[in-house]
Amino acid sequence: MAIAKIKKLEIIGLLKDKESVLDLLQRLAVVQLLEAEKPDTAATSAAPGSDVNLLEIEESVSYLATFQEKAGMFGNMVKFKPTLYKQKLREVMDNFDYRTFLGELSKLRNHLKNLLQHREHLMQEKHMLAPWIKLKIPLEGLHSTESCGILLGLLRTDDYENLSNNCKKEKIDLFCEAVSQDEASTHLIIFYIKEQFEKIEAILKNHHFNFVTLARHKGTAEERLFEINREVMILDDQLEDTKDTIRKLSQQMFKLMVVYDYFSRIKNIKEAGRDLATQQFTFMLKGWVKHRDISLLEKEINSDTKDMAVFISEPKPGEEVPVDLENPPLIQPFEFITKIYGAPKYGEIDPTPYLAPFFFLYFGFCVSDAGYGFVLALFCLFILKKLKMGPQGLRFFKLFFLCGISTIIVGALTGSWFGNLFDLLADGNKSFLPLKQFKDALIMLDPLKEPTKLLAIALSFGIVQVWFGNIVAAIGNIKNKRYLDVALDQVSMLTLLFGLTGLGLVFLKLLGNTHIALFKYAASAGALALILTQGRSEKGWGSKLFYGGYNLYSALSGYLSDILSYSRLWALGLVTGVMANTINLISIQFSQIFTSIVPFIDKLGFIKVLVSSFILVVIFLCGHLVSFLMNLLGAFVHPLRLQFVEFFSKFFKSGGVSFRPFKVQTKYINFN
Repeated sequence: MAIAKIKKLEIIGLLKDKESVLDLLQRLAVVQLLEAEKPDTAATSAAPGSDVNLLEIEESVSYLATFQEKAGMFGNMVKFKPTLYKQKLREVMDNFDYRTFLGELSKLRNHLKNLLQHREHLMQEKHMLAPWIKLKIPLEGLHSTESCGILLGLLRTDDYENLSNNCKKEKIDLFCEAVSQDEASTHLIIFYIKEQFEKIEAILKNHHFNFVTLARHKGTAEERLFEINREVMILDDQLEDTKDTIRKLSQQMFKLMVVYDYFSRIKNIKEAGRDLATQQFTFMLKGWVKHRDISLLEKEINSDTKDMAVFISEPKPGEEVPVDLENPPLIQPFEFITKIYGAPKYGEIDPTPYLAPFFFLYFGFCVSDAGYGFVLALFCLFILKKLKMGPQGLRFFKLFFLCGISTIIVGALTGSWFGNLFDLLADGNKSFLPLKQFKDALIMLDPLKEPTKLLAIALSFGIVQVWFGNIVAAIGNIKNKRYLDVALDQVSMLTLLFGLTGLGLVFLKLLGNTHIALFKYAASAGALALILTQGRSEKGWGSKLFYGGYNLYSALSGYLSDILSYSRLWALGLVTGVMANTINLISIQFSQIFTSIVPFIDKLGFIKVLVSSFILVVIFLCGHLVSFLMNLLGAFVHPLRLQFVEFFSKFFKSGGVSFRPFKVQTKYINFN
């Protein structure tokens, strides 16, 4: 239930065994490698597959994936890595000619690309020719003669008559015919005398005439369009045949993924080998290993090769030792919260076991509805049973499963089951009365009737956790033998808090005046100790006393603000019940109002019941879904803030680096 003990590892062996050792370490996944001060930069012998283009394989896998059947929505959201055993891996690598496969796929891709480009070109030409389908002149004949010119183009339909009139005014001889026309534009063919081209061009530009050039082909536009359609049909058949061939190749995609991950693993070993220090015949490997894994590592290395020396030592002062958390299974899910904030420094306190009970309780306190708790717990349990996830995913859903349990407990104690649903059911039908009685028997506090008590409980949580934060800080200092800090910091602060809390309880008349003198002396002694000790790192008595007084002020104001921050638990606990009750009321009222305003429905009793029930269920489900999600978010964020700001600030020292062992990292396949 702490930070794992990390040891320094050094391995010295023969150069010929370097890659076999790295292969072993990669499979064991218990050592974080350290880069040597003078890594091996010399050229190494080419490993099998060292010339493999991993980017090409990866891109080919992505391309083939587009030709496979699409999974459902849930399948697209969650993807699993299949597991491949060693014997099957060897079969794939021995029998699958991936180079020939990639070459064939490349040819098909280029062919498909050319077909698509050709089809796109034809479709553009078709789009260009479509307005000219009524043009009876062959396309190869659309060119100027010695004295006569031809122009094709389009202009706005409302400018067509103006163009003719302006040409007549300028005494320009031309023949203009509208080949096609719609409300927006008119496609024209214009025959003109070449000597008048400059005048015609000026008039056309004034009318925003868009010139069009058609490609020369035999036959008319209509004949060319027919030919294009015939070519497109042929291309579509060729495209489908090519796609079918690629779909057949996509059945080999799994083998291609195996090849990628296999050579990616080899590449990682080669890259790790270049970071090691080497001499003519030997190499040295340095890294970090957890204390619990040392015996396993030594056993595997000794069984793998005899010409190897393994040295284990303690980390030296000043070294940046990686951090790995070790907690019991029940506490492990809460590591997800710690890692959001950051890893603790090596040798300091792991906050996970200390925050776990508080976060567990606060989440349930914020949602405080047993119905919502059951929904959350069952959903997380379903995900954990059905889906395979990595460590972070497991921690996440296990965390929310536990939070669902907490919500059920708090909701049952406060009497909220989807709000006041059980009360409404019992009022409507006496057969539901046992549910209401069961609910009432579990109630210890009704937040809507006794909000002041709920607030007092929330503030009490704050007092306990603030005190506990200082106790955890003392535990950390004792662990690292900082006994003076315990005496001057935590003891002084706890003495002050004891006195202030006692005086507050006397003021609220929750305690008698019998021990008021004790509380006064404790508060005074704690305050004086803080003034005299909290500036001890400063130079000069003036600076020491100034910073001591400032820290006392910060402690007093911080204590008050920290405790008041816990009132957010009270607010969220009240909001959930109010929202749930309101949704229930809206569901009932709206279903009754809707059926009452629909004509003739009162005469159709059975239909009225069906419609009313349908509306009630829809509003109930949608409303509670929104309420559930909103409260879930608030119940996660606000307790999280209380841990990070009010609790961690008392003792947690972040800045650690997570332990990252050298291991097999695959993209598509899990090797076993």
